[in-house]
Amino acid sequence: MNTDAWDYDHFKKAFFARTGLNLDCYKDKQMERRIKQIMQREKKPCFKSFFTHLSSQAQMMDRFRQYLTINTSEFFRDSKIFKCLEEDVLPQLLKNYPRGLKVWSAGCSMGAEPLSIAILLHRLHALRRAEIIATDIDGEVLKEAQKGLFNQQYLSKVPEGLRQRYFEAEGPHYRVREALRKAVIYRKHNLLTDRPIPGRHLILCRNVFIYFKAETQQFLLEGFSNNLQPGGFLVIGAAEYISDPGRYSLQRYQNTIFRKQ
Repeated sequence: MNTDAWDYDHFKKAFFARTGLNLDCYKDKQMERRIKQIMQREKKPCFKSFFTHLSSQAQMMDRFRQYLTINTSEFFRDSKIFKCLEEDVLPQLLKNYPRGLKVWSAGCSMGAEPLSIAILLHRLHALRRAEIIATDIDGEVLKEAQKGLFNQQYLSKVPEGLRQRYFEAEGPHYRVREALRKAVIYRKHNLLTDRPIPGRHLILCRNVFIYFKAETQQFLLEGFSNNLQPGGFLVIGAAEYISDPGRYSLQRYQNTIFRKQ
């Protein structure tokens, strides 16, 4: 291959060899557009010069990986889904699995999603009998998640009563109270290469696999379903869609919530 004129495929191969992150699993047009945007900002006219630029500093490469893995989140994102979880799904699961509820937040970013679940479980007087595991590919963002410190934009959907009960103001930021922080176990995990977390009753993977190609989405859904207990629930993002849930032993329960048959 002519190394003087890299195309996007050459960049993907070099990036995978360097980082282990396989960009072939992502939708090409979306990902290439995002990469070219940052190339323009860094004033690098071609993929080869951009890769050389990234490779020159470990910190630069780490920042670029964080940019690609799309760390966006907020508490109670999509309020209708969390209302259904609090009033319907979680009470069912707590009744059916009284010895302990096992939750997995996959692609948890800064931790707002698993902490939202922790708040709901606390309101249902069930936090102590739940195991909440939150995973993300980005180790640096997980370190921040463990601090439980958020700025105002993460709390825009949190009612004032819940904000006063579950957060403590620290200057312009808010820190989640210690009991909730301790209830979430954070782990570094690559959805594409690491084994799924087994034996779950509730799996949330929201606004993550929308960025992946169809075959990668199928791979992830099979893994989620295989590690979901019968009667358990899978929750995806509002902009995501499962065309044939029965293929994965799933049945649409409500909007973007599916139940394992």
